[in-house]
Amino acid sequence: MRRGLLVLPLLLAACGGPEAEPNAARTVVITGNDNELIVPVPRVAGNAIDVVEPVVTLAPDSLGLGAGRRATFGMPRAAVTDMLAKMLGSPIEEGDDQECGAGALSFASFRGGLGLYFEDGKFVGWDLDGRDGAQFSTASGLGIGATRQQLDSVGPVTVEDSTLGVEFSAGGLSGLLSSRDPEGEITNLWAGATCIAR
Repeated sequence: MRRGLLVLPLLLAACGGPEAEPNAARTVVITGNDNELIVPVPRVAGNAIDVVEPVVTLAPDSLGLGAGRRATFGMPRAAVTDMLAKMLGSPIEEGDDQECGAGALSFASFRGGLGLYFEDGKFVGWDLDGRDGAQFSTASGLGIGATRQQLDSVGPVTVEDSTLGVEFSAGGLSGLLSSRDPEGEITNLWAGATCIAR
């Protein structure tokens, strides 16, 4: 196994190089096994520390990948998986599922509990669970761990009991809540064609 190589732009300022702007986003790029993983580095502002996260924004028909890039439904599988791999590393699992409610789908699972679904080689859906402390969210801040109260504040929500548990749908997104209470938390999110077992 090849050792990881750390590239840390912050060292420039410490070694007498050009001083970084105080609000500039800073990351560490870890390279190893032919993959790159972008890791946030704390940004210090006065006495506060602000962590800059790699950005994956969840949407009903796409995934936002920072810097104006989007992986939209209908894009080729190879293009979408390559875009995600540059941010999250290679998929940890890939395969085909013939028994999905939406029909036979292929899938690719990434770190952070993010799964992508493909039909006929095209990106058609995504799902997210709480594995690995998933930090992805919608533009309005909905993600794993957001509460029913936060969900209600974003817009109209339909909540019902299903074979999966307390299931909701809101603005093209679906998911599960730990309970119907205002403090109940989102445990799963998905959009598009997925392989959610019912």
